[in-house]
Amino acid sequence: MAKVSVNLDDDLNDGADSRKLKELAAPLPSVSRAKSSALRDAPRVQFSFTNVPKPIKEAFASEAQKRGMTQKELLYECLRAGGINIPDTAEIDGRRR
Repeated sequence: MAKVSVNLDDDLNDGADSRKLKELAAPLPSVSRAKSSALRDAPRVQFSFTNVPKPIKEAFASEAQKRGMTQKELLYECLRAGGINIPDTAEIDGRRR
């Protein structure tokens, strides 16, 4: 079988054309995606409170269940209601890294 030799002159590491192609192919920066990506990829730490009265804990768990969400999602909703800018849970879910 004969060998085929192909020589393409597409050296994308040199020249102004290659820089222009790389600039055009680069993704546009998105502040919201950068933030949610940073939160999603951030290291995880334990987040807990000191002991709270049992009726408060039960009320919190009951409210989460009533809304059809986890307690963590309800906590995020409470923090958002308090004015802390937290992206949607689906955007920062660590399982989707």
